[in-house]
Amino acid sequence: MATFRASYKGIGELLTAPFIKAEMERRGAKVLARAKATAPDYTPIGVGYIDDFELVVDVKESKRGTRRARARVRNKSNHALWVEMGGQNTPKHRTLGRALSEAGD
Repeated sequence: MATFRASYKGIGELLTAPFIKAEMERRGAKVLARAKATAPDYTPIGVGYIDDFELVVDVKESKRGTRRARARVRNKSNHALWVEMGGQNTPKHRTLGRALSEAGD
């Protein structure tokens, strides 16, 4: 019977490999496209929400020292939280939450 011994260093290298970063970017681009397609258009009143989406692909290091490639889609506008979660005079759109759910694999 064969014995398998995992190489934690090798697994760590795998989680930050170029092909993993590329896959994170591919998936993030799908979420970004969906978010832009479904975002409310507040441009006529000067808000500019749709143009403030961005995709960031990087390697995150945890407090324990583990590293993983990740992709983040975010909106850098000052009012992104209100569009996402809603407010007293703003309906809840959940643009990023829905984009993540609907982008699929």
